[in-house]
Amino acid sequence: MMLLRWLIPKNLDETRDTPPQVYNAQVYWCCLLASSMAVVIGYDSGFTSGMVSLYSFQSEFGIDVMEPLERSQTLERIISLFQAGALCGTLLIYPLGQLYGRKLSFVVITAVLLLGSVLQLFANSENGLWPMYLGRFLSGIGIGSFSNLGPIYIVELSVPSIRGQLVGFYEIAWQIGGVMGFWINYITSVTIDDSQRIQWLIPCSLQLLPPVLFASQLYTLIESPRWLYSVGLTDEALINLCRLRDLLPDDPYIEYEASTIDREHHEKIRQVGSSLWDPFRCIFKTHQLRIRLLMSMSLFVMQNTLAVNAVNYYSPRIFQTMGVSSLSASLLSTGVFGVIKGICCLLWSMTIVDRYGRRPCLIVGLVVCALCFTYIGFYIKLANPALGKEPHDGADSRLGTGGLFALLVFYVWTVSYGLSWSGTPWVWNSEVFPTNVRTASSALNSCSNWACAYVMARFSEEMIDSLGYATFWVFALGMAISLPVFYLFYPETKGVPVEFMDQLFNYNAPQAHSIVHGYLETHKHDGLDDIPEHLSVLS
Repeated sequence: MMLLRWLIPKNLDETRDTPPQVYNAQVYWCCLLASSMAVVIGYDSGFTSGMVSLYSFQSEFGIDVMEPLERSQTLERIISLFQAGALCGTLLIYPLGQLYGRKLSFVVITAVLLLGSVLQLFANSENGLWPMYLGRFLSGIGIGSFSNLGPIYIVELSVPSIRGQLVGFYEIAWQIGGVMGFWINYITSVTIDDSQRIQWLIPCSLQLLPPVLFASQLYTLIESPRWLYSVGLTDEALINLCRLRDLLPDDPYIEYEASTIDREHHEKIRQVGSSLWDPFRCIFKTHQLRIRLLMSMSLFVMQNTLAVNAVNYYSPRIFQTMGVSSLSASLLSTGVFGVIKGICCLLWSMTIVDRYGRRPCLIVGLVVCALCFTYIGFYIKLANPALGKEPHDGADSRLGTGGLFALLVFYVWTVSYGLSWSGTPWVWNSEVFPTNVRTASSALNSCSNWACAYVMARFSEEMIDSLGYATFWVFALGMAISLPVFYLFYPETKGVPVEFMDQLFNYNAPQAHSIVHGYLETHKHDGLDDIPEHLSVLS
């Protein structure tokens, strides 16, 4: 209970009377457990870049004797097949989740992840890389599926006032996995001789641990009441809703939420349709929803201009360009990067996203990150710290004053990213679509995320080879372009119930939140039936 009191944010932004029982251990447990599979995403981004840099891995498959272009393309293929599978998984899970529910879908996702992880262990000098390729593609399918369904499940269980925090747990789990992946590579690189195959097998095999632990606790998850209502299981839906809110069926809060969910379901049938693909048709035929989809998908394009996927998957190369030349020093720097990013993400979830909002986080993040990468690009151009250095152990990895300051600036970028763009796009995109079409919009947004991640994973190493220091300027330019676009067109969503997102987009982005939230504060003691009907994009 002490842990629960620590987790619940202070000064909650509630737009209607909310009993304290709704902030209970059951809803936190389900959301934390559902978020835990994101550890695999972070672990993959953390361990893969280090694993493929290890001499034991490269010598196992002859990568160390390849020509530079062939070597780069082989490493990019190993890394990017995960993102390609994730792109497929985001779409494949949609019909399963809609027809058979969230819990059964989680079972299937876990099985696919386990199969993919096991297959990767069969890659060796005799079998070649094909088990690694196939295993990473299957693991990607599992994670892409989860990245679509996991946040949906969390939002469906959430209380509006802590929705940002609960969705933020997903990002925290992601960062925890990243920290684990970054450091396991460093530990194995300094404790195990680089001639031993086990040096890369250990980090590869540990990706089995999260899905095994998740599978052992699947029985404790509560099926989404909103999904149960959508398939006509209203009695079971009410039971689950009461369990999640720790209230009796005749409590006014339960009656209000149950009636709202039921009304939304009937409105979906009336406005959108009841078939599996009707939500997609609705999004693409409704002008305002098309615009909103363009905005939400573009958020992941903006997120990738901050270079996080390039850094996640090619951090040893990134640090090499800054003058950190030995492999062990590079992996150590990567591990520090992961720790800082993880801590900042935790602070973001606990103290920032639901207190200060989404817009301030993202705007400040763009400004600071752009300045950091601009400086790093200038430093590398003028000092050329990597000249004549090769990324092998035994090389001089000491940095001069300029290099140390550049490394400090890089960690400032890490802090800024962790406190802003690391998880906020997922929160914003999980909120802004009507409930009637949210599962479809989530699938499309997940596709956008993984498509951008695939591009970064597939071409970043070649971009670093070709552009060198200018790589940092390319990303800084992308941030500079993103800043006015975000400021002018993206409204704040903090504390606005999902039922009122349509109204939020009726106003200019900088003023929208104050107008809608002020109206809700005025009518916070009224029921929805007492509030004048606003224009809806689905009307």
